[in-house]
Amino acid sequence: MFSISTRRGRIRLVSYLTALILLLGLAALRSEGENLQLRRAVSNSYARAFSQLTTSLDKMDTALQKGRYVTTSSMLCSLCGEVYAQSQTGQMALAQLPLAHIQLEQTASFLSTVGDYALALSRSAGHQGIYQEQEQTNWLELSQAARTLSGQLEELELRLLEGNFSIGDLESAEARLDQVSQGEALPADGFSLVEAEFPQLPSLIYDGPFSQHLSGKAPAMLEGEPELSREQAERRLAGLLEGKAFSFEGTVEGDLPCYVFSCQAALGRCTVYLTRQGGHLLCFVTEGTPSERRLSLEEGMEAADELLERMGYEDMEESYYQIRRNILTVNYHYEEEDQPEDVRCYTDLVKVSVSLADGAPLAFEGHGYLANHRDRSLPQPRISRVQAEQAVSSRLEVLESRLALIPSRGEEEVLCWEFVCRNEEGERVISYISAADGSEQRLLLLLEDESGTLVL
Repeated sequence: MFSISTRRGRIRLVSYLTALILLLGLAALRSEGENLQLRRAVSNSYARAFSQLTTSLDKMDTALQKGRYVTTSSMLCSLCGEVYAQSQTGQMALAQLPLAHIQLEQTASFLSTVGDYALALSRSAGHQGIYQEQEQTNWLELSQAARTLSGQLEELELRLLEGNFSIGDLESAEARLDQVSQGEALPADGFSLVEAEFPQLPSLIYDGPFSQHLSGKAPAMLEGEPELSREQAERRLAGLLEGKAFSFEGTVEGDLPCYVFSCQAALGRCTVYLTRQGGHLLCFVTEGTPSERRLSLEEGMEAADELLERMGYEDMEESYYQIRRNILTVNYHYEEEDQPEDVRCYTDLVKVSVSLADGAPLAFEGHGYLANHRDRSLPQPRISRVQAEQAVSSRLEVLESRLALIPSRGEEEVLCWEFVCRNEEGERVISYISAADGSEQRLLLLLEDESGTLVL
């Protein structure tokens, strides 16, 4: 130790402090240098992602232009595959840019929609041949839109390389987003200009999730039903809860507007959603999980079945179940019996969860049933069971078969022959063959263990 009361001690102190300041300064310079290197690396990463985005759109544009001149379904399928691949690559590149999925919302939607449309067109080309007249028109308009968008982003990339435009970082992107949320005008940077001048797109009607026909599609079961007031909804809920106390929490807008209520359950708070139109139970969910399991699987199934019956659901059959954290969740489908042969309607679905401690209801989800259930007049199969089985892989052993109604990617209903099979490893595989034309519609893998069934 040294004493600062002496001249030598004071000199030592000054020397140590000077050394410490120099070390801290060097550390700060080093940290600043590392931060600068990191910022440069991130900026370069953004620049590479932006370059990949423009390259993907350029390649998509090229494939779309070529697609206008195809004469065979095989070449059309090949070009559709290229368009889909570039849409996926473009979406991944876009996701790497700071908040670009929000600032370039229309570009992101374009990539998703065109890729999905190309995938649907590729599937139909396999058995319907090349374009129908409307598809030819759509393809031409998408090609023109892709070329315009590609040119806009290439010009933006050139500005980026020349230093006249900066992608920025996450903080500056969030700051720009805050301006919009506060009602201020977004600065006229490159992203906002691209969005403002976004090309006009055709209305795409096809079998896919981005099809125009799905916009504003009303739930089938609610068609023609009146809209209930809050008081009417409360009376409806009082009947469902058999007099149990509840409170009003508010409303939810969107595709299926609902009244929201809450009540107290044994494990915690239960939130209930009742549709404003018709006053149907959309879903409920209870907080908390059971601490133990006292019921067998069979007893849990009985509790789930009883809950479904109390809620007025008829002709429902179990599809599969899962057990997690002492909770049994059962998926049910509607069984259409007013046909020459019973048809499983996998479009009309409900899901029920009960406690394996005491069988108490914990959750319900009925959106699939409300969206699709209605009186149907199903067509007669054009393809027989025997003919359809010929389309099943020879590597699968067919165990059972029946008619089933399944949803397509575009939420259309497809009547199929359902073949439950076993593969070489003893696992179950389900093959769905169209009852109209014998085409393979879907394959499902069932992973089964003591906790239930996982469908892949």
